[in-house]
Amino acid sequence: MRSSRFHGFILKMILYLVTFYHTLPFFANVSVSLLNSYLSSSVSFNLDTIYLNWNSTFPAITVCEIYNAERIWDLSDSHFGVEHDMHVDDFISEIVFYRGVCSSCEDCSKMRCPSNFTHLVDVVRLVAYAAVLPPSYIRESLQFRTKCHQLLVNCTYLNKLFDCCDQFLPLPTEYGLCFSFNSHQARKVSHVQFTNNRMTGPGHLSFHAAADIQLYVHAPVDVPYQFSEGMIRETVLLGHYKELILNVIEVHNDESVQDLSMEHRRCRYGHEHVPERMGIYDFYSYSGCVVECTVLLQLDNCNCTSHFMAIPGQNYLPACDYRGLICLTRIRDKIMTERKSCECMSSCEEPEYNIIYNSADEDDEGSDEVSEIRVALVELPTQRYVRRVTKTILDFLISLGGLVGLFFNTSALRIVESIVICLRYRKTIVKWVKRLFLGTVQYLQILDQSM
Repeated sequence: MRSSRFHGFILKMILYLVTFYHTLPFFANVSVSLLNSYLSSSVSFNLDTIYLNWNSTFPAITVCEIYNAERIWDLSDSHFGVEHDMHVDDFISEIVFYRGVCSSCEDCSKMRCPSNFTHLVDVVRLVAYAAVLPPSYIRESLQFRTKCHQLLVNCTYLNKLFDCCDQFLPLPTEYGLCFSFNSHQARKVSHVQFTNNRMTGPGHLSFHAAADIQLYVHAPVDVPYQFSEGMIRETVLLGHYKELILNVIEVHNDESVQDLSMEHRRCRYGHEHVPERMGIYDFYSYSGCVVECTVLLQLDNCNCTSHFMAIPGQNYLPACDYRGLICLTRIRDKIMTERKSCECMSSCEEPEYNIIYNSADEDDEGSDEVSEIRVALVELPTQRYVRRVTKTILDFLISLGGLVGLFFNTSALRIVESIVICLRYRKTIVKWVKRLFLGTVQYLQILDQSM
């Protein structure tokens, strides 16, 4: 009787082992497929059209002064004297409106460059921090770039007049210190200040500029940067009129998206900084990441960075002198190539702005003393994209558990039950293991002696 039970047990074990051997490859393939499906398609984009209660983000408007030769000449005469070397004008122009190249820096070894070069560039990029600088330091050098209240006047939003410099705040960029409206990075606050809904209607901003400017329209978390693909950029010369009518497509993130890792959702939130970056900007964005990556490349190659990016009191990076700028000029093409390979994810909170109407550029020279700029949304958006989690880790575990139950007729409860049975009959199991082990050893010894 006992022998028949033992033989039945052995046959059952053989059946289980054969079944397990043949089903294991298929089980492994299906499990890997489930895992890949979870990793590759855990997030989906859906088009949402229930728009009545949306808050639509008004774009950030950034204004950067561009090169003005007449102003530089006049200020150089008053600052360095009428008889100064004309090469100094070129040097000052390339320093104050630095664009990655300083060809006149080569002449500094032959001519006497301004002794207050460091002071000059420090104040140019630190208008925002003027409160901590000595008054004489500011008066000496600040005049080479136009201050906010001289550059921007007559600002209105939704037909309400406001002080331009209360909302157009200083923003350090690769182009120097610019002034940005509704920018997270300039305001140091992560939430949007100017939004549009059914109560406000589509937003519109108007202002006048008293110099030639570069106008950037972008997401509030972004910053202007060189070769900015996908960012609206317009040159507005003094005395001209520019009107931009836009529409906006918001990207809304479901709360569960934050629970996913960055590799799964393939984007970063504003508070998720890249650890090795220099911390120039308070919030993460793709454009900010590219700028900070460029700064690292400059430091690696020349041991210094652009004077626009080295901000005392914030990051204490070494600013290049004229020798450092010569180095940056020589490797500029290399850096522009390498920055395309920077590991920067897109931002999770990045609305898209598209031009509906763009007023024609005027060919004739403007006769007015100021330029008039108007940026407006064409209407409240009727659709937006929603990023949702389609497959959580719980969904993956449920699918895998069903697969295990299908192939092996088991569950978590049975696994626990098996462990309890093993613990209860551990003495018997150990005894049988010893008998099998010792019996096998004795059998092998007998075979060895017989041979």
